[in-house]
Formats: sequence, structure tokens, C-alpha cells
Amino acid sequence: MTAPDTGPVSRADARVLRRRGERARTALILAGMLVLLLVTGVGVAAVVGGGIGRAAGDGAAASPSASATAPPPWATSIPAPQFTGEPAAVVALCDRPEVQQALAAGDDAAVIAAAGGGEGFRQAVIGGAAPCVNLRDASHVWFVVNKTLPIEPIDYAPYDWIAPPGTTNGANAAARTDIAPTLGEMASAASAAGVGQLGVQNGYRGYSIQQRIHSQRVAELGREAGERLAARPGYSEHQTALAVDVFACDPGCGSSEQFGGSALSAWVVENGWQFGWIVRYEQGYTPITGYDPEAWHLRYIGPELAAAYHAGGFHTLEEFFGLPAAPAYLD
Repeated sequence: MTAPDTGPVSRADARVLRRRGERARTALILAGMLVLLLVTGVGVAAVVGGGIGRAAGDGAAASPSASATAPPPWATSIPAPQFTGEPAAVVALCDRPEVQQALAAGDDAAVIAAAGGGEGFRQAVIGGAAPCVNLRDASHVWFVVNKTLPIEPIDYAPYDWIAPPGTTNGANAAARTDIAPTLGEMASAASAAGVGQLGVQNGYRGYSIQQRIHSQRVAELGREAGERLAARPGYSEHQTALAVDVFACDPGCGSSEQFGGSALSAWVVENGWQFGWIVRYEQGYTPITGYDPEAWHLRYIGPELAAAYHAGGFHTLEEFFGLPAAPAYLD
């Protein structure tokens, strides 16, 4: 079946149809361009608009029509980046080349400095971020020995030791060579402060000497009382040459047992940390250390750690390094 013949189209009708087609094509082209501008041109319009606004003056008030057509805030500003996840991992203390080199060289101060100082070092040890720091290694100032942590090896001996220069020295006055001068410096400062002259005795004691002293104390006082005063061999700070017993001379010299309560003793408590020394066994902390108070027993931990120890108000190395109390031997 064929469509009916409607006859020829007039010229006027043809012109109308052509105009309609052209308008339709133009409308489609404009619509496409508008969509493209909306998708990709917002940023450009925002930048241009912002520039024009600034050129006109920051203080100029916007007209109502401009406000109505202003681009959204995110199109005219770049916000500061916001981080909501975990911070990037920091290189572990023991992985740092400077720490590895310092440990190899036996430079304790450099290791502590790399951790941000004494408190940073303490936090790293407690938090498990410094597995290369061995608190059982007696060659380092951070070494800890108590009734549950014997020296390793049990018959350890320091590499060298000397009598402290600049102090009044008694029997067995000896400290590790690298730290002995600090005792003389502390003695000079105490003398300048007018609190008396510092005397030193019973510094380094080897395994065999400590064995003899321990046996004597136990024989005199019984095992329980004797071991609150004298450590077993292999468990004594004296065996490391990092500890000394002190006494006061003003002008005559008293015994170590008389040191507590003296003006010099009070000065050492307040100022000894500046030279790297702390009072290891303080009054009231026997349940933690396992030893009767010994105001005369000083222990060297270096000025960096001693500063953190003093500032933090610590009274035992066990608390300082987050270690369990050690009131008694394990056997």
C-alpha cells in the first residue's frame, strides 16, 4: 500500500522547514556546549571570578545578583589537607645508622641523644621501640642489675678502672676509667657549695671480693638480713665499676653509714644527677629493690638519663625502666 500523494511543497513551506532544522541543530550544539562548560569549566570560572573580585577590591560589597550566582566555596579555595589515618611509620631507633654506629663504638651518650634525650630513650625502651638496647649489658650506663636480673656473664669484669681524681679516697676507691673524673667534678662542686668534701670507697669489687663480703654479711646477720645489705656475687652493681660508696669529710671523715642525714648527702640527692649519679637505694623502696636504704651507695647512669630520672621524680631504676620489683632472689 502506498502513501497518498500530497502534491508538491511550496517554496515558502520549504524555507520554514529549513529554518526549523537549523534552529534544532543550533539548540543541540548550544546544549552540548553548556553541558561541557558545566562539567569542566567551573574551576576556570571560579579562578577568573576570584581574580576579578580581587582586582575590584577586597573590601567591595557584592551585588545581590553576584551573590546569587557565586560559585560554591570549594570552587574558590584550596583547603588545607586533612589527614585522618595513622601517621607514617617512623624509622625504629635501632634501624638508624647513627644508633648502630654509636652502639658499635660504645658511645652511650650518642645513642641516648638519637632517641631525643634521656626521657625519649626511656620511653623507647619501655615501649619496646629499642630492642637493640640491652639493659643486661653491664658495659652500658643503662645497665640494670637486681635480685632477679644477674650480671651476664655472672663473673663480668669492666675493661679498666682507676681511683677517682679530685676526691678523698678510702679503701677500694675505684670507678670505671671513663666515669671516674665525674666524681672529682661532683666533689669540687660540693666543696664550692660549702657542704663538705666528698670521699669515695668501695667502688669496683670483682666477683671473688663480692663473694667474700656477701659471705661475711650472711654469717653476721643471717641470710635474710645479710642479703638486704650485701648482694650475692654476680648481682652487685659494684662488680660493674659503675657504683661507689661515698662518705663525708668536714673536716674529719665519717663512715659511709654516717653519710645519710649530712649536708653533703642532701646536696648529692639534689645535685648528683647533674654529674650522672643517683642514689640507688633510697629510704622506703626496699620492697622494690630488695635492699635496705643506703644513702651512701651512688650509681652512675650518665647525665642524660640522670636528668630524666631526676625530672621524673623516680626513686629506683626498676620504676624508671618499667621493670618488675625485685625484692628477693628467685631461688
